[in-house]
Amino acid sequence: MRLRAKWVAVAAAVLLVLVGALYAVRLTLVTASDDGAGWLDSLEPVQGQWVSSAGFAYDGSTPWTVPVTLDVEGDLLRFDVGCNRMSATVTVKDRRLRSEHGVATTRMACPPEVTAHEAWLTALVSDRAQVQLKGSTEGDMFSLNTDAGWIGFIRR
Repeated sequence: MRLRAKWVAVAAAVLLVLVGALYAVRLTLVTASDDGAGWLDSLEPVQGQWVSSAGFAYDGSTPWTVPVTLDVEGDLLRFDVGCNRMSATVTVKDRRLRSEHGVATTRMACPPEVTAHEAWLTALVSDRAQVQLKGSTEGDMFSLNTDAGWIGFIRR
């Protein structure tokens, strides 16, 4: 009889964990689909200096490990990954960055991993990244998101 009671207790614990996991997934999906989830229609709320906090490429190649400084001044974005400086004049339309002239960059020889990160950031801006401002455990987080990946910045 004791063995049966142990199996019932184990089955109840597994069921409780599964129900909790399903609830967490549902909560995440509902939150992610919220149309008012901090999507931006202008860069006005994100003026100033930011530094990367987290990011990743969706292809799983690498998580974001190199700090990136971002300055937002009017409609000008300036990125510094530690080697070249990059800038783009942008607008926001339909919650996405638009840059008619692409990303301008200096042409210094950089280590391969930094060059790869610079190319990735250029692609984020060129691919019309979605822009969002939300709260995080570190304060306000400004994020750029495309099919290539996601990066979040916190205020400096």
